[in-house]
Amino acid sequence: MFKVGSKLFLGTAGVAAVNLVAYLIFVERLAIGGVALSMLFAALVGVSAAVLMINDGDDETQPRDIALTRASMWPLIAALGLVLLVLGLVVSQLYFIFGGIVLVAALAEWMVQAWSETASDDPAHNEFARHRLLHPIEFPVIATLGLGVVIFSFSRIMLAISKNAGTVAFIVLAAVVLAAGSMFAIRPALKPALVSGICVIGAVGIVAGGIAGTGAGLRPQLVEAAAEDHFAHRECGAEKAEHFDKKAMKTLSLRSNVVAIIELRDGKLTAEVTGFATPQQSVSVPRSNPVTFVFRNFDDAERRMVAYLGSAAAATPAEGEMDAKHGEKNETCTQLIPQGAEQALTITYNKPSIAQVAAKDEPFTLTVAGLEGQAIEVVVP
Repeated sequence: MFKVGSKLFLGTAGVAAVNLVAYLIFVERLAIGGVALSMLFAALVGVSAAVLMINDGDDETQPRDIALTRASMWPLIAALGLVLLVLGLVVSQLYFIFGGIVLVAALAEWMVQAWSETASDDPAHNEFARHRLLHPIEFPVIATLGLGVVIFSFSRIMLAISKNAGTVAFIVLAAVVLAAGSMFAIRPALKPALVSGICVIGAVGIVAGGIAGTGAGLRPQLVEAAAEDHFAHRECGAEKAEHFDKKAMKTLSLRSNVVAIIELRDGKLTAEVTGFATPQQSVSVPRSNPVTFVFRNFDDAERRMVAYLGSAAAATPAEGEMDAKHGEKNETCTQLIPQGAEQALTITYNKPSIAQVAAKDEPFTLTVAGLEGQAIEVVVP
């Protein structure tokens, strides 16, 4: 009485009914999840009724050759995609997206397989027709997914082991890949099963290592960096910072929208501004536009330029606002640079200077950490 199509849709309708009842009992009666499950159940019941009415689309006068058909895994995968789709309506959007992709892919594969089995009376020709239609799509997708899994697994391994061990592991793995590729090139007559076996063993090993690395977690240095947020804030004191000042840039490869060049010579801070022949002690900058200052250190000691930004909303560094826990003042700065080096600092001033006066706050300034009595005032019209 019930054929394959009828069983599939009746089964999925039953699963939807169970999910709906469980949701109403254990989660909430009036929610978007319950409405979605109800609509899904009603749609599946309607499709099941339609399939039963047309007798799964079979023509009794022209019985199908059973030898041309074969078992298919795509109904099971389609059901799995449907479950993920329903689960995503309640749990997470990620499940919904992944379930939709799985469901669409399974239905497409199932449809093409059903079409290919009726293409002719020759099973070999039918299989060739299916391969010719789907292989140009299947192979790139499978290769992309496989490569993504390998890359992700390898990244978990590199993040779990120490830096020195990671260097050794990278060299060894690269050497193994080079040796295997050379062997395949020198001996092209190797059995395909042997080549496939070597590739599968390597991929499984990397994936297993990635699983182990994920279980082990990040190495202690990365855990400490994530906890203390080393690289997300700037340390603008006169002393050298362990993380922020590491490998400080000493020159600029690109100068864009530079409004002034701030120079430190013999303990004196001056500003070179386009249109003025002499050094200036104040700089006028536009409001609500990113502006760049170039700091050049000609002092014997290592120095950094510090920009005071007023209240938290008055100005914004290009790299993000200072975190309040890392300093009492809202300021940003360059790295500590030696004599003859230069660095750029990009800032967007959101409020005029008069707003600082109204708020009884200090004016916008450019100073040098550890150097008293030297400042360049920044005027924002």
